[in-house]
Amino acid sequence: MANKLGVIQMLSRGIVVRGIACALALTAVVGCRSALQFSPTTLADAQVGSPYAATITVSQAATPVDNASVQDGALPAGLDLAVAKDHSNNLQISGTPTVAGTFSFTIYVSCLGTQVNGQTATQEYTLVVK
Repeated sequence: MANKLGVIQMLSRGIVVRGIACALALTAVVGCRSALQFSPTTLADAQVGSPYAATITVSQAATPVDNASVQDGALPAGLDLAVAKDHSNNLQISGTPTVAGTFSFTIYVSCLGTQVNGQTATQEYTLVVK
């Protein structure tokens, strides 16, 4: 395991340390962050013409979730994605779907980054509208 002074010197030189080096050497100096986790990882089915709401919680965030968007696909027509304004790290999919089908999409989130770099992550979902 590298000593703390050596780790600080590596960081000040812009050397990126990953994997075991991060887990062993940097934890005591700058801390390593876990990957963001999404819960749940599956969504309940929706019904055309009926109001739908699903809450997705993002955990392991060092700072609050600030932004969320849909990538690689789209939500069913009539549904929207929003980030809770209370810094609870919750995302809300809500609305009234207007079209039946199976919709696959990826949700991308980013966390605030002020004194530390913000975290980002993606999670794939499939939503069935009957």
